[in-house]
Amino acid sequence: MRERGVQSRRVRDSKEAAHGSAPGSRGTNAWQAIAIIALLAATAGWTTVAVIALRGSNTGSGAPVAESSDSPSDDPNAVDEESAPPVADTHDAPDLEAALPITVNGVDLQTQSVTGSGLLTDDEWSTTVTKFLTDAGKTAADLQFAQAYDADQSIDGSFEVYRVAGIEGTKLRDALINAWKGDSPDLKLTDVTVGGQKMLRGEFDADTPASYLYVRGDEVFDIWTNDEKIAAAGIAALPAPGASRPPRPSASAGASPTPGASTTP
Repeated sequence: MRERGVQSRRVRDSKEAAHGSAPGSRGTNAWQAIAIIALLAATAGWTTVAVIALRGSNTGSGAPVAESSDSPSDDPNAVDEESAPPVADTHDAPDLEAALPITVNGVDLQTQSVTGSGLLTDDEWSTTVTKFLTDAGKTAADLQFAQAYDADQSIDGSFEVYRVAGIEGTKLRDALINAWKGDSPDLKLTDVTVGGQKMLRGEFDADTPASYLYVRGDEVFDIWTNDEKIAAAGIAALPAPGASRPPRPSASAGASPTPGASTTP
């Protein structure tokens, strides 16, 4: 896992975290890592500082470990992050959150959302996506991302959606795939039908959950799971476009900061 510095958390950090442990092999599996990282984002915020690493080779657990530097900060205005209160969870695109399922297989999900202004950094993935946006006459702020996840980690899946107003979903999907291939050139894509819907399944490696990419209008849904039945259940649970939704539980409700983690995809 690379250091994020002051950049905001990004979904691809969840995907990188998934490489740290084969599902079901060493305590915390890949989908749990995704949920834990999402929960860290919920309790510590998308835009503060942390270094998250999977140290499975050293600890044998495969669980995300939050690392912090022992070196004093050169910034005279620096705040003791361990004593700082958690930053509120982020809902920059609540209408996009409403496009995600509120429950899957009877499990309640929590959501967060962020725009590209907080999602994109200066790494290869971000550079590729930023170029796509610029070529389309868009800015980072036009990109929206939302995620629904189970804070109790009882469901094998993470449910995500991307959108850029004015850009067809298929074009955005292809741009995301192109960006992911920068780190995973061997990404294998297969046309599949899941839950009665045609989509692409992306396979990164044996230690990473499959990515099910489903396009609906200008929305690109990305379901990460090892179980195709979960993907089908997620698709079936999607609300109809424009449907009214009951309030969702806040990601910070009932959640407490992970011990040892600095306040902080």
